[in-house]
Amino acid sequence: MATAGTFTKPVYTPMTAMAIPVMDHRSHGGRCHGGRSYAGGYALRSLSAKISFLILAASTCALSLPDNSPALHPRPGTGMFLLISDLHFDPYADPVILQKLGVTPTAACQAPATDAFANYGSDANYPLLKSALQHAATTAARNQFHYDYVIVTGDFLSHHFDERFQQCVAGGADAYTKFGADTVRFVDAAISEALPGVPIIAALGNNDSDKGDYIQPSDVFLKNVAEGWSRGWGKISAAERDEAVASFERTGNYAITNPAVRKNELVVLNSNLWATRDPQACGQGNPDPGGQFDWLAKVLEKVKRGGGTASLVMHIPPGVDALRAAMGRPRTLWDEGCAQELSELLGGYRGVVLQMYAGHIHRDEFRILSDPEGKPLLPIHIIPAISPVYLNNPAFEVGWYDRASGELRDYAALNLDLSKPRPAWTTEYVFTQAYGLPRADLAALKSLSATLGTGNLQAAVAKQYATYYGAGVGMFIAPGTWPDYSCAQTEIMLRDFAQCATTRANALSNP
Repeated sequence: MATAGTFTKPVYTPMTAMAIPVMDHRSHGGRCHGGRSYAGGYALRSLSAKISFLILAASTCALSLPDNSPALHPRPGTGMFLLISDLHFDPYADPVILQKLGVTPTAACQAPATDAFANYGSDANYPLLKSALQHAATTAARNQFHYDYVIVTGDFLSHHFDERFQQCVAGGADAYTKFGADTVRFVDAAISEALPGVPIIAALGNNDSDKGDYIQPSDVFLKNVAEGWSRGWGKISAAERDEAVASFERTGNYAITNPAVRKNELVVLNSNLWATRDPQACGQGNPDPGGQFDWLAKVLEKVKRGGGTASLVMHIPPGVDALRAAMGRPRTLWDEGCAQELSELLGGYRGVVLQMYAGHIHRDEFRILSDPEGKPLLPIHIIPAISPVYLNNPAFEVGWYDRASGELRDYAALNLDLSKPRPAWTTEYVFTQAYGLPRADLAALKSLSATLGTGNLQAAVAKQYATYYGAGVGMFIAPGTWPDYSCAQTEIMLRDFAQCATTRANALSNP
C-alpha cells in the first residue's frame, strides 16, 4: 500500500475573502430549509446575507455568454448524451412527495411545500429536480437532437437522509431500507418520465445506502434498486442484464454495453469501496474490497479480447480534496492503496479504457490519472451537481460522444443561477469554444492543466475556469489557493500533490 507521507502547507496565504464552510462530503447538520448547518459550526441562516451578496457579486463579475447561448447540435460522427450528478433529492421537503413514496409524514414535516427552487445551502427539492430534467428535455427538443443515453454518477439521496427519516416518517430498519430504495427509484423514474425511452446508466453515491454514509448498502437495498435501474438500461440481452443485476446485487457494480456504441462497455464501479472515509477500504486485511479489482480486471480483459473500448462510471474520483487542501487540511478522496492499484491495473489497458466519469465534488472539474510511471493515462471528467447545498449553482452537462468508440468529444455545461431574482437555466459554456481546444480529451486536458498551472489568475482562461468551477459562482478559487486547485487536476497521491502545491506556491511568491 502506498504511503501518503507528511504534508507541509505551502507558503501561500489561504483565501480570506470569507469563511466558507468546510464542504464535508459526508455530513452537514441542521434542518432542510433555512437553518442548515455545516460541520465546524457554520450556519447558513446566520451567513445567508453575506453569502448571497458574495455569490451575487461573483456571478455579476463572471464572464458572460452572449444572449443567444451556443447551439447544441449534433456534429458529424457524434451523438448526444446527458450527464447528471449529485442530485441529492430531498423528499422530506414536500409532504405530497412523501405520500407518493407511500409514507405518511409526521406533524414535524406537514408544512406545505414551496414552488420555489431549493436555494444555496439546501439539497434539491422537487421543483429544482423537475426543472433540471425539464430543461434537459427542452434543450434536446429546441436543438433537434435526441439523447442516446444518460449517465448519472450517483448521490440520489439527500444528506442526512436517515436522520430526516426518523424526524419526518419514523420507522424501523426495514421501513428505512424500503424508503431509501424507493426514493432512488423515484428519482430514476423522474428522469425516465422527462426523457422517455432514453437508457439510464447510474452509479451508487456515498449517500445512496441504507446503512450509513460511505457504508456498503444492504443486500435488500441493492436488490430493490437493481430491480428499478435494470429496466432502464436499454436494449441489451437477457443474459447481459441478468449478469449485470447479479453483480450489482452482490457488490454495487455492473457492466453493460453502451446503448449507442456496441463496441463500448460502460463499466459502473462502486467507488465507495475504495473511499478514504470507508474504514475497510483497501486495508492490509482487505486489499480488494468486494473483489472489485478482480472483477474489473476480468471485465476489461473481455473487452480487450473483443477489440472494444470501455468507459468507467463512478461517484467518487481518485485524488485530493482540493477545497480541504486550500484550507490547510488536505486529504485524498480514495485510500491511496486503492488509487495505486487502479493506476497499475488500468496501465495495462491503455487505449482500451477511454475515460472516467465521476461526481461527488459538486464542482465542474477535471482530473488526469497517470500510470505508475507518471505518464498521463486517462481523463477524469467530473460532473457538477444538481444540488446547490455546497453554494454552487445547480448544473448538468450535455455531451458529444464519438459514435465509433464512445469517447467524449465535447460537452456543454448548463446552469441555473440562483442569485438571480428569477433564475432560469442557461448554457454556461461549451468546452471546445470556451478554451479553444479541438476536443475534450486527454490531450486537451493536459494542455489546459499546463496553462492553468502557471497560476496567472488574471489570464482569461483562468478566470473562465474559476467561474465555471462553481457553475457560475466564482468565489471558490482565489490567487492564494490556486496551487491547490491546479495541482489537484494532475496529482492523485498526497505526497505528489504536496510537492506540486509547494513548488507552485513558491513560484507565485517569487515571480
